[in-house]
Amino acid sequence: MMRKLFAILSLLAAASYAADFERSNWRTQLYLQGEPAFLNFKTDKSKTLLDDGLDKDVLTVPLSLGLLWSPLITPLWKADIPFTFWLGAEVNSFQFGTIEDNPKYTIPDESKSGKTRKGEQTDRELWFLTYAPSVLAGFSFNLIGDLDLRVLGGFGFHFFSFYDDYSGHTDQHTEMAQTGFVSGALEYRITEIFKDVDLKIGVNVRKEFLPYEDIKARDKDNSPSPSPYSDLKFDKISYKWPVRVGLELSLDFGRESRRDRRMRYNLHDRDDVLRKYSEVKDTLSDWDCMAIERDYRFYLDENGELPDMSEAYTRTQFADVLESFLAFCHPADLATKEKLYSTLDSGKVQLKEYQVRQEDSRFDQVMASNDPEMLEMFLQYYPDSPRRPEVEAKLRSLGEYDKFRAIQAQNTFKAYLTYLNDNPNGAFRDEAEAGIFELVKAGNRLKDYEIYLKRFPNGKYVEEAKAALNQANSQNSIIEYQTGETYSEPEQSVQQEEVAEDEEEEEVKPSKNKKASKKANKKAAKKKNKKSKKKK
Repeated sequence: MMRKLFAILSLLAAASYAADFERSNWRTQLYLQGEPAFLNFKTDKSKTLLDDGLDKDVLTVPLSLGLLWSPLITPLWKADIPFTFWLGAEVNSFQFGTIEDNPKYTIPDESKSGKTRKGEQTDRELWFLTYAPSVLAGFSFNLIGDLDLRVLGGFGFHFFSFYDDYSGHTDQHTEMAQTGFVSGALEYRITEIFKDVDLKIGVNVRKEFLPYEDIKARDKDNSPSPSPYSDLKFDKISYKWPVRVGLELSLDFGRESRRDRRMRYNLHDRDDVLRKYSEVKDTLSDWDCMAIERDYRFYLDENGELPDMSEAYTRTQFADVLESFLAFCHPADLATKEKLYSTLDSGKVQLKEYQVRQEDSRFDQVMASNDPEMLEMFLQYYPDSPRRPEVEAKLRSLGEYDKFRAIQAQNTFKAYLTYLNDNPNGAFRDEAEAGIFELVKAGNRLKDYEIYLKRFPNGKYVEEAKAALNQANSQNSIIEYQTGETYSEPEQSVQQEEVAEDEEEEEVKPSKNKKASKKANKKAAKKKNKKSKKKK
């Protein structure tokens, strides 16, 4: 049985040693408490051989040694929950002291019937030892920073052992009583003494509830000269003060402040970004991480600076490996990891060249991708980049492109014209004009060509539209039908051309011969026919 118990304890110890407390948020705590107190022993003198009975306050310092374990990982992965739930065990109220020495007592004198005999023994002492193994449950609450409040409740068995010492001999008697208590401690983290192990100091308050009554101190002594403590029984054993207040020292394995927890969440997000967009994605193994730590020696000096890099590597290579190390290898020490990230983002001399080169490379990559998600990622990763306006403009353009693709899918005059009216400086004006002209060509209506020429006087297809006027049919306009609007005909330019031609004819002088006159009349007839065709 003992071997099995030892094996189980060994496995638990190994698991605790191997656990990554910082990430899993599993916690274990070992504490020692001490609270000065007066313990009162009281019994009626009629129930004892002692002349004055007993009503004695004994100054003690009850000690408590406890071990706590948190069975739950902090729930809700990113919820900032400052509670830690505890299960544990402790041995509390370990104390000892002298109850009585040099006792004065009266015993029956058996040599003379009916009489008594007084006595006094200067070498006789009654002292005690107590301890109470108990089970615990409770919680801790992180108030702020390095300050925690812990509340525990416990139940156990309180053992009272009494020792009657005289002339080198000792008679012992032990009694057991149930005990119930609550304790509260205000704890402050002093420093980290080992990896993930914090040294804490605190003020502890303890209150016991169950009474200790009729506690027997010694069996009956049937000798001719009985002990003055023969058949001694305490009516009540209690603490003079209602609560015990004292100090606590503890070792906390895996304690995490609210600030550390938030930082861990932020760094976890940053890890995800690096892993998702790193150029060396999915190429690092555990062996790679060990090699990186060996070759680059990723530790920080007391000023938080990176060590000098190996002469075999360039600065850019060093920074590139640092970023990959942070993304894939997860430095276990939260403080070191935070400093490494700070170094990566600080733009220091050894990383500045890499930062600029990497930003330029990623800018070219995301601009060529036409992927809004990658563009958004660039803005998040480089919030202060001088290229930010270009990326934001690209994002707006891509958003407008999605809208224009929907318009192209409709492929109607109304959709194209609505886009042009809503986006006078839109990026897809030329595409909208091309779509409109293709619809005009497909319909081959004179009115639609005239509307196009009026809407796009300097358009790309003006010459083609003018050339098509003579072959167009005179059916009703599709543009007017789809948009529900009436477009006035561009008559003004034709009328101005007619007035100019009439004035030109009036200025023509009479011909000197018939041949010139016939030539002029022929020319005038051609112009007249041309005008009539245009009016049609």
